[in-house]
Amino acid sequence: MALQLLLKDIGGVPSLCSPAVGKIISLADNSDIIGNGDTVAEISILGVRHQLVLPSSVRYRIVFADNIALGRGIEYQQIVASLVDVADAQDAIAEVTTDDSSELCVLSPQAGRFYHRPSPDADAFVEAGEEIRAGKTIGLLEVMKTFSPIKWIPAPGNPQTAVVGDYRIADGDDVEDSQPLLNLKPSS
Repeated sequence: MALQLLLKDIGGVPSLCSPAVGKIISLADNSDIIGNGDTVAEISILGVRHQLVLPSSVRYRIVFADNIALGRGIEYQQIVASLVDVADAQDAIAEVTTDDSSELCVLSPQAGRFYHRPSPDADAFVEAGEEIRAGKTIGLLEVMKTFSPIKWIPAPGNPQTAVVGDYRIADGDDVEDSQPLLNLKPSS
């Protein structure tokens, strides 16, 4: 059964709120572009699975609230996600950080602890010299024991492929909001 999320203006930011009390059992990918009728999440209400879908006339990039995670409870009218205009969202994820357009850099979307690899004994998500495409996961950001993938989403006008340079932060170190994480160079 599908339930329509509530669209509210919270402090000038369009936000999606839960239409019911339940437990989150699945989420769309953070930063996905979503539109009318798309499923954003699924919740279990008294053991019955319900899709949470977008109201009509919405096309935004979704950014889930920090306290939204699989297996967590959700309250009536609790904020599930904020919506960012598609053009604005890409600028916030990957930006040119110098005047030299041959240097690109992925910035941290918020403060937390940054990891190069999915687990301590695994290989890094990306290696120096590797060519990557838009949407490639370059690391994990841990915020309040919740791990979120950091993906390279190029800003408008930037190339859709790039060559990985060096990580600018050590594996497992704390990072600040908008701190550079990884150097990239445009592909030839």
